[in-house]
Amino acid sequence: MGAINSGQTVCGLLVGSSIAIGLKLSRGMEGIPENHKDQRERAIQAVEELYKGFIKEFGSTNCKTLSKCDWSNPEALTRWIQDKGWKSTCDVFLKFTMNKCVQMAKDGKV
Repeated sequence: MGAINSGQTVCGLLVGSSIAIGLKLSRGMEGIPENHKDQRERAIQAVEELYKGFIKEFGSTNCKTLSKCDWSNPEALTRWIQDKGWKSTCDVFLKFTMNKCVQMAKDGKV
């Protein structure tokens, strides 16, 4: 529910995708990321590309801004749920994020 029900943080799709990129690029490795400089740099570049593309497309990474919902306001949250606000916000961001990650995988970036 909207950045841990606060809306005051980066879109969870970006956070989760960043973790997934790091895990994919570190598969089979042991130790800390600094011991695997090439893979660490690939992960940093891929996450940067994802975030920059997201910002270019949507203008922000902030959940509250993107969802147009004040998650800390029970009335606003109820209205967002009743109006199925995620269909014009979160679903759109999910599609973009998934497509971007798939494309980066096809391009050999992740």
